[in-house]
Order: sequence, then C-alpha cells, then structure tokens
Amino acid sequence: AEVQREIRVKRHLDPLPAGYFYNGTQFVNFFGDKMDYHPLMDQFMNDYLEEANREIERYNRELEELEYHDLFEQKT
Repeated sequence: AEVQREIRVKRHLDPLPAGYFYNGTQFVNFFGDKMDYHPLMDQFMNDYLEEANREIERYNRELEELEYHDLFEQKT
C-alpha cells in the first residue's frame, strides 16, 4: 500500500491517455466516469515491479559472482 501511494503521488500528473482529463481531484473519462487513480496506474505499478525485479536480479548476480567458503566443507 505504501509503494502504491508513493507511485500515485509521483505520477498523478503524468500525461493522460486520450479521452481523459483531471479535474483537480479526480480523473474523468469521456463518459463522465470518475476515478481516484490515474488511468495508467496499472502500467505504473507494472513498471515499478519490472524495475524492482531487475534490481533483484542484479543483486543476485553479484552474489553469485562472489567467492564463498563453505564452513562445513571437509578439508582433505
């Protein structure tokens, strides 16, 4: 919920798709339907998740490249 709020605050003034306008409080479509969230909020969330996953994959690759020593390995 915290991440969603941060994204909403950060991106609420991003360009709107055709047929939408922002009335200062809500997003309104051509038919007069009102929304509290930007119409592209799902895409914004997907963008966030893709970037978070890229960071995790980068971190995991860095861990794999580190040399590690097994403390329980039998030395012969």
